[in-house]
Amino acid sequence: MTNSYKISFDQVRLEPGFSNALAALERGFSHFRIDYYLIGAVSRNVWLSGINGITPRRTTGDVDFAVFINDKGLYEKLKEYLITKENFHPYKENAFVLIWEDGTEIDLMPFGAIEDENRKVTVQGTGFTSVNVDGFKEVYDQQLPEVELGENHRFKCCTLPGIVLLKLIAWDDRPEARQDDIKDIAEILDHFFEMNSEMIWADHADLFEVSPSFDDGRSGLLLIAAYVLGRELKQIAKRSEQLQERLTDIFNKNAVDPSTSKVAEIIAEYFDKTASEALLLLKELENGFSQA
Repeated sequence: MTNSYKISFDQVRLEPGFSNALAALERGFSHFRIDYYLIGAVSRNVWLSGINGITPRRTTGDVDFAVFINDKGLYEKLKEYLITKENFHPYKENAFVLIWEDGTEIDLMPFGAIEDENRKVTVQGTGFTSVNVDGFKEVYDQQLPEVELGENHRFKCCTLPGIVLLKLIAWDDRPEARQDDIKDIAEILDHFFEMNSEMIWADHADLFEVSPSFDDGRSGLLLIAAYVLGRELKQIAKRSEQLQERLTDIFNKNAVDPSTSKVAEIIAEYFDKTASEALLLLKELENGFSQA
């Protein structure tokens, strides 16, 4: 049975007026019978503040959806419909972005049979027209939970492991511009145990037999959470050998040496730890992934 959560706009830091934009998007998706799910910072807020009452570290100015498209022409028709019928505006710097009438950016990330052999999608438009969508289909193929937002909107939402997986790949694609993705992963790690304690005790009790630690009382739980999250990443990635290899490569580059790991450096900054201590978290994440 699919999990379902009822949350308010305020809980995920969206203005109630954004309901009009969601309604317009939903009409477009329905018109073309396109399935979709929420990704990005708002999906993170669903889990942190919407479901668990944890105030997110940062806000966001855009809303991201992954849209399941098997015909490239259909994506162009969807955008044209939203622009001509629903008052969205194109964004000349990024062909995957539409602007709502209040200035909110809506990212529509297409995945499915329109991907090329390298997991990239290229569309018509100006500016940024090609995007890597590694992991989008594998996340979608999970039994995604549903969110009922406000009184009138219901849609699928990315899981926490799915968010981490997509953010790892987004950072790896553009590390010079995506440091916030690693900060978001650190924030999810920070709260993962408290958000999933019942599941961890029930399904991963074997990990409590070994208690690695940093230098404070909750560090062992942090490392257990990282290991569990690694196992969850593997459950998604095992659907694709190519995706498994991509994540393994990311770990190989970033979970070996604290002096050369930019990921460890960013995580260390979040937790106010040394890079060596942060690397322990990365190693547990890798161990959970590789040993699952």
